[in-house]
Amino acid sequence: MVIGIFVGGGDSGGNSAAAPASSSALALSSAAPATTTLRREAAPGIYSMSAITNACDLVDPTPLRRWSSTPREDPQHQQFPPNSSDGGNLYCAIRYTSPSTIADDATVDEAGIGLQVQFTGVEATPAYDRWKQTDTTATGSGLASGEVTGIGAQGYWHTATTDKSNGMTYIVGVQDSNISVRVEVAVLRAKGEPPVNRDDLDTIAKNQAQQALNGLKKK
Repeated sequence: MVIGIFVGGGDSGGNSAAAPASSSALALSSAAPATTTLRREAAPGIYSMSAITNACDLVDPTPLRRWSSTPREDPQHQQFPPNSSDGGNLYCAIRYTSPSTIADDATVDEAGIGLQVQFTGVEATPAYDRWKQTDTTATGSGLASGEVTGIGAQGYWHTATTDKSNGMTYIVGVQDSNISVRVEVAVLRAKGEPPVNRDDLDTIAKNQAQQALNGLKKK
């Protein structure tokens, strides 16, 4: 059992959340909203996606390479302008893999990061509200949540760990002005390797959330 990265685009991905996934690799959902010809501007605010052609330009995956350094695939990214249901959204996922350092274990180590950005529609509520409700309401072994301060107007963190493998997913969601940002960092280590430190993932996720806000602020 491993921890998966679940990040989607638009309303179809707004209810996605981190949870253990039964697969041989970090799971990734790249769900995207259906295209539509009806366009709507994002709510007025200090952020804009007009200068972004690749959402992964907002992501710095360098910290992940301390755990795994070989790209598992090309970075996945999607960019959607304002439509009938939201003010536009961005999606990026980057994953790395590496052989386990445990000689008698064939497990492949992995590390990944996902970024989801949604701009608030003129008559909509922030996606942040849905994300926080979905991410933080689940309780149980290996799950924990709390508030994030100092990034945007409001924020939360959520972590999930597995019982049978050395894996952890850490989520930071923030809301500010006309934007909601959700960062998900997942690291999987083979049994017997040093455990993942939650503080390390917390730092990476918070830094990435702030970097996304900085990169999307109107000039």
